[in-house]
Amino acid sequence: MVFSLCSVFQASLKADYINKPFAQRCQDLVKVIEDFPAKELHTIFPWLVESIFGSLDGILVGWNLRCLQGRVNPVEYSIAMEFLDPGSASSLTALCTTTRSNSPRPEALA
Repeated sequence: MVFSLCSVFQASLKADYINKPFAQRCQDLVKVIEDFPAKELHTIFPWLVESIFGSLDGILVGWNLRCLQGRVNPVEYSIAMEFLDPGSASSLTALCTTTRSNSPRPEALA
């Protein structure tokens, strides 16, 4: 069985997710987004979205963004805002745009 480097890195991200501080997790995600092609990132995209925004069933709370406030924790707030900023080249939005543009068109799948 062949493992892509991205799947190995995903396992590492999952293992470190609980242990690393918020800023380090963001840095790791930025590195993954910058270093891997969208085709490989496609495999970790569902986990990535759940780890940030939480799961629909509520088991994963993600970054708990609704409770993140600039007045209470300005450092984490600014890190999250930078990561989620649509204008940032290393943001989640950049990943979503790249992944969407590299996905096959629905008519191509028919």
